[in-house]
Amino acid sequence: MKTTKNFYLARPVSGHLAPALTDSPIRGHRNAKIAVWNSADHAVPSGTFCCRHSGPLSEECSLPRSRTLGPVTERNALKSPNGQDFNRVLQATRTFHTEQPHLAPVPPLPEYGGKVRHGLIPEEFFQYLYPKTGVTGPYVLGTGLILYALSKEIYVITGETITGLAVIGLYIFGVKKFGPSVAAFADKLNEQKLAQLEEAKQASIKQIQDAVDMEKAQQALVQKRHYLFDVQRNNIALALEVTYRERLHRVYKEVKNRLDYHISVQNMMRRKEQEHMINWVEKHVVQSISAQQVLNIFDVLTLYLYL
Repeated sequence: MKTTKNFYLARPVSGHLAPALTDSPIRGHRNAKIAVWNSADHAVPSGTFCCRHSGPLSEECSLPRSRTLGPVTERNALKSPNGQDFNRVLQATRTFHTEQPHLAPVPPLPEYGGKVRHGLIPEEFFQYLYPKTGVTGPYVLGTGLILYALSKEIYVITGETITGLAVIGLYIFGVKKFGPSVAAFADKLNEQKLAQLEEAKQASIKQIQDAVDMEKAQQALVQKRHYLFDVQRNNIALALEVTYRERLHRVYKEVKNRLDYHISVQNMMRRKEQEHMINWVEKHVVQSISAQQVLNIFDVLTLYLYL
């Protein structure tokens, strides 16, 4: 007797089925890697398990991916010895046991109807009878049924029958006469509706494409943001350099003004000293000249003038 792992699907209160790991021996298995996977294919509010699937651990669980749910935590993470993941959660998508799972997408409605004969009988009816009766089988069968109903008086011909045949003939005449124009008008309306829908679709696609292009442009700008940072860094460095040079020029002007002031003071003092010295020398020279010397000088000058 060998022991293996049994995986049972326990139904919690939330309405979904989560796997639970239990240890139990299985008799009659030669391979210890055989596991039993109980899946509740018919998950209903009051149901438990409806089918049982057994297989080796190396086989992947046959549950569809559309019926798996949720993140798996480290606590409920189940791994087989060869690393196969058995974390599966089933959705309760059916109300009764007899219903089929609503997993497949709803097929779109056909744009055109199926092929028919005589405007009423589907082509599939003729194809179904063709292997058994040949080409004339459906016509013989229909004619025989009509004759049988008339002969056994299952259907009795009355005045209403004539009226019905006349109405059917009038209906066929109207379809043959006005059917193409009405069909063309209906197709035109349908094409207009499709054109409007296509225009809205293209506008939506264009809007989404513009948003994608803008996002790509923004991502490109984000990728080039280091250039912006370099430019800002250079601008800050240049601003600091300009401020430094302005302050340096201001200091230069202040120092120059002070030096000019000292030079002006020294020049003024030198000029005043020279003027004072000149005045003092002139004053003493004038004081040292007597009246007789002045007369002699005038005489000499007069003599030079006469000469």
